[in-house]
Amino acid sequence: MTTTGGNNNNNNTPGKPAWQSQLINPSQRLSSLLVSCRLADLTITFPNTDRQLKAHRLVLAMSSPVFEAMLYGPLAEEGPEVSLAEDPPEAVEWMLEYMYRGQTHLPDITLCVHVYQLASKYQMEPLMALCSENLRGNLTASNLSEMYDTAVLLDDSALLQRCAQVVSHSPTAVLTSPHLGRLTRNALNHLLIQPLHVASEVTIFQAIRNWGQSQGCGTDEVREAILEFLPQIRFLAMTTDEFVEHVMPSGVMNLQEASAILMNIMKVRDVPLPTLCSQMREKRLRFDEELLRKVTLATTHNFPKTKKHSRSSIFVHSNQEQTLVMNLRTAGIIQVGRLECKALNPTSGSACVTIKDSQGNIIGTTTTDGHQANFNKPVSLGGDVYSLTVAMEGHWPRGELGDFLATEDEVRLTGRVAYTEGRSGSVTLYFWSFN
Repeated sequence: MTTTGGNNNNNNTPGKPAWQSQLINPSQRLSSLLVSCRLADLTITFPNTDRQLKAHRLVLAMSSPVFEAMLYGPLAEEGPEVSLAEDPPEAVEWMLEYMYRGQTHLPDITLCVHVYQLASKYQMEPLMALCSENLRGNLTASNLSEMYDTAVLLDDSALLQRCAQVVSHSPTAVLTSPHLGRLTRNALNHLLIQPLHVASEVTIFQAIRNWGQSQGCGTDEVREAILEFLPQIRFLAMTTDEFVEHVMPSGVMNLQEASAILMNIMKVRDVPLPTLCSQMREKRLRFDEELLRKVTLATTHNFPKTKKHSRSSIFVHSNQEQTLVMNLRTAGIIQVGRLECKALNPTSGSACVTIKDSQGNIIGTTTTDGHQANFNKPVSLGGDVYSLTVAMEGHWPRGELGDFLATEDEVRLTGRVAYTEGRSGSVTLYFWSFN
C-alpha cells in the first residue's frame, strides 16, 4: 500500500480507458483507491515519526462512528491532515486494509492486540469480534500475557473465559512466563483472583515479586510495588523450608513480619499475623473433575485388521501380565487419574492395571472390571520413562507394539502402545496438568 505522497491525480490519461471501467465491482474500486491513493483527501500522521498514510474521509466515516464524528461532526478537525498520536502506525495501516479490502488475516498476536484496541476505540464492532475470535483461537499459556490486558480492559467475556481455561490448565507456565511483567496492575490483580492450581505457593510469590522487579523498581521499592498483592499469597500454605528459602531472603518482609508468619506456619499459638498475610492454609492444587483432560495414545502403524490376523495373535493366559504402553515419556509433569482401553474387558472377574517407572517400581495400581481403570489418587508422571501393564482373568489376544505421538494443548506424550484384538490399539489417559 502506498503510504506517503502517492498519485492523487484525478484525471484519466488521454487515450486510455478510465480507471473505473477496468474495475468490475465496488470492492475492486475501493481496493484501487487504497493502493493508488487516487482521490485521497486525508493524510494520517503519527507524531515523532515520518510515517504517513493516505486515506479517504468518506471510507473512514462509513466504517467508524468515531471517525464520522471526527471528520464530519460539529467538532470535526479541519484541514487535510489528522494526527493519531496514540495509535500504532502498523495497526492503523492494517485497519485501513480491513476498511477498504475486507482484510481479515492478522499475521501475529501483537498486531491483533493492537488492532483490537483500535477497533474498540473507533467503535468498529465487527472488527472487535474478528480480533476476539482470532485471539481465542491462538491463545496459549506462553502468549497469554500479551492479550490478558486487552481482555480485562475491554471486558471481553469470551476471551476472559478462554484465558481462565488456559490459566486453570497451565498456571505454572503463565506465572513463570518472561512476559508476565507486561501485565498492568489491574490485569495482574485479575489474574491473581483466578483459581491457580499450583503445587507450591512459592510459584505465586515469585511471580508477584518478579512482576514488581520488571516495573523498574529497585530492591527497596519492590515491596511498595507489590504490597497490594501480598494478601493474596497464602504464606501459611508454605512449608517452613519454602518460607525460609524463598521469602525471607527476598527482602519483601521485614524481620518482624517474617518471624510472625514463620511462627504461624509452625502453628505457634498466640502469635498475631501481620495484616498483609492471608489466614488461608489450604493448598491450591485441586484435582477437580472439570479440570480433567484426556489424550488418546494410538499407534501410527497401519496394522492389518482381519479376523485371520486376530486369530493368529498369541493368547495371554489368565492373570499373565501384559504391556499396554511402554517407553511412555512426557515433557512436563502430568497427574493420571484414570485410563480407558477396550482391551480391558475381561471375560470374568477383574483386571489389575499397573504403572511402573524405568526401574520397574510400581507407582500406581488399581483394579477394574470394565473398560476404565480409576486410580484412588493421581499418579504423577514426568522426568522418567514409564510402562503401563495389565493382568486379567480369562484369555485375550496379545498383539504387537506400535509407536505413538499424542498431544493435547501443550502436553506432548510419546512411546509405544499395544496392538490388540486385531486392530490398532489405543489407550486413553485422563489426566491433570498444571505446568
